[in-house]
Amino acid sequence: MISKGQIQLVKSLERKKERDETGLFIAEGDKIVSELISLPSESSFRVKTLFATTGWLNDHMIEATNSHLEITEVTPDELSRLSLQKTPNQALALIYKPLDTKPLIDFENDLILGLDQVQDPGNVGTLIRLADWFGLAGIIASLDTADPFSPKVVQASMGSVFRVRIHQTILDSYLGSLPDEFPRYATSLEGQRIYDAPLTRNGIILLGNESNGLKIRFKKYAHNNLLIPRFNEGGESAESLNVSIAAAIICSEFRRR
Repeated sequence: MISKGQIQLVKSLERKKERDETGLFIAEGDKIVSELISLPSESSFRVKTLFATTGWLNDHMIEATNSHLEITEVTPDELSRLSLQKTPNQALALIYKPLDTKPLIDFENDLILGLDQVQDPGNVGTLIRLADWFGLAGIIASLDTADPFSPKVVQASMGSVFRVRIHQTILDSYLGSLPDEFPRYATSLEGQRIYDAPLTRNGIILLGNESNGLKIRFKKYAHNNLLIPRFNEGGESAESLNVSIAAAIICSEFRRR
């Protein structure tokens, strides 16, 4: 049985203000919650409450019991009242945000992403998932980038948000604090073709806003500007690439080298 207060709390976490005030965020769906309760004990993510249907709990009882979770068994109808999705799944968890999300960087070996005002939650979630897939050390994001703990970002990350550190900060200050020898790459229409450019195993790749690209002041921090060339020169084609697609191409080329 769920209470009115529990419903109000879950619904309030759709808003960043309430997430910041409570220190909580939501993970919803079978895959994401299954990954959550299977995290190692040293993980920085702690579950406050798990809401799940009887069928889901029967399928996951070993993991749930071993995780010492506060479990609230709900009916599908009750879960639909809690859910922020159009089609509710079988499980929803309230999670404490980690106190420290700043990546620990080995500047000689690690590759990270830097996000400037990437505002679409789906893109930010996909970028987190990409960082997980390509084994990046983490993501540094400007304060006006979408909140990595918003429900839509968490959903789009498909569980990668639990494995990739993403730290929001004043991007100018962070870039200014990096060691001079740490390579900085920026995406730019005036850049060198990425397939011809010399790439390092370490560095930060700067990606900009969906509509306006990377701000000029951030491009000035870059040691190298990279261009993903279009292969339909002279013909009609898309004006630009989605930022997460561009990131996937760039990360793949870095790792291929």
